[in-house]
Amino acid sequence: MKPLLKIINKEQQDVFQLMRVCEPHFFPALHFHPECEIMLVLKGTGIRFVGDSMERFQPGDLVFYGRDIPHFYRNDRSFYQQVSDSAAQAIVIYFREDFLGKEFWELPKNIQLKKLFTNSKRGIKFTGKSKTELERQIKRLDDHKDSLAKLIDLLSILQVMANSKECELLSSRGFVLPIEENECKRMNDVYQHIINHYVSNPSLEEVSAIANMSPSAFCRYFKQHSNKTYTQFLNEIKIGNACKLLIDNKLPISQICFEVGFNNFTHFNGQFRRIIGVTPSQYQRQHLSMS
Repeated sequence: MKPLLKIINKEQQDVFQLMRVCEPHFFPALHFHPECEIMLVLKGTGIRFVGDSMERFQPGDLVFYGRDIPHFYRNDRSFYQQVSDSAAQAIVIYFREDFLGKEFWELPKNIQLKKLFTNSKRGIKFTGKSKTELERQIKRLDDHKDSLAKLIDLLSILQVMANSKECELLSSRGFVLPIEENECKRMNDVYQHIINHYVSNPSLEEVSAIANMSPSAFCRYFKQHSNKTYTQFLNEIKIGNACKLLIDNKLPISQICFEVGFNNFTHFNGQFRRIIGVTPSQYQRQHLSMS
């Protein structure tokens, strides 16, 4: 697994960099970069990590990331199998926060845009009619336009975002950005180990050894860098994967409990309600009724 990468856009002469991603799976490592990023998922499912937020994603997922917020998309297991028909597709836009110059953001009439960029440092997910309009504009972006046309397109997208009430801030206010790349690599190694082995309930001793720390030091370190305890993070990984199995509707709920690493059905129900806000059966009914 590659370490966390700080991606730097060297295409400074253009308004934005447009990427149309079509890969077996999305880049699976925690990373951050000085550019802002807008990512629209076209195909693919899995779990999205943004700061200390963790949610399932599916086609249509649209998030605006401010500079330097750690994030990554972990596709479901089928996307990592050598023989698989699954593919991950997305449209990704990278641009600098100061692409119009620092003075622009100080103008009084730009307060809504300034607020948008401030909130983007926690990651912003868009929904509803706002997302529909943003999807339409993003899908028609053309990387071969001249700089003025590109600027108009990007400003139009940002205007919709700034005026939208149909959005959600993902990472909590208390999340501390890990700015040391070596520390991010350590956290990435820990995250990937937990994600790959969550069903077997990796012990605190096992995971702290990955970080080359004592269990007590690791507990403090993990809480400081993820804004949650190791047990909370492990349970959220389990519940995120339980959500997929519930939507697939191929296994009884009682079996899903054990498939994702819980040994007690009552505990599974309690954790699911705490993290998702409804019971597993309610969650399944809600999603199956929409399909």
